[in-house]
Amino acid sequence: MFAVVGSVLVSDGANVPAEQVEETARRWSDQCPDRNVSPVLVLGLLNEARLRLEERLAGALEEHGLRSWEFDVLAALRTEGEPYELCPGTLSLRLGVSNSAMTHRITRLEESGLVERRFSPHNRRIVLVRLTQRGRALTEHAMGSYLSEGGDALAGLTREELDRLCLLLRRLGTSSARHAEE
Repeated sequence: MFAVVGSVLVSDGANVPAEQVEETARRWSDQCPDRNVSPVLVLGLLNEARLRLEERLAGALEEHGLRSWEFDVLAALRTEGEPYELCPGTLSLRLGVSNSAMTHRITRLEESGLVERRFSPHNRRIVLVRLTQRGRALTEHAMGSYLSEGGDALAGLTREELDRLCLLLRRLGTSSARHAEE
């Protein structure tokens, strides 16, 4: 993902203030009055908001010694309910990562004592990944910080604005996916 700064694209590692994104869009509009440059503004603002939110949430997770990818795996297992386990393939699908990436993540979490692998009691060919007690406790604490920080980040929006934002983001995702397939 890239953001437009001035007249160039920069990687999403750059934190571009909203005012700079708006100024860039205005400049493009001035230079190309016959073109719709709204993607510069909309995508730039989306990227800027995403970066700020990721930064805040990463900070909340770092307080617990977790990175976002670790929390994603732990949270996926925790939300599964007792016995807090899934097969690696299901985790890969839910988190949108390759099987090999998931294997690496599981190994790292297992080495940290946060998850364990075990064979399915119904079919020994199936491996399951389960939260350990330590992993569950850490996930619970981290989730509290994550929700608190996320709530603070969204506090400037009303319930109606949040509902509208969710609706618009779903539509944007659906529209983007549909046009990518065409």
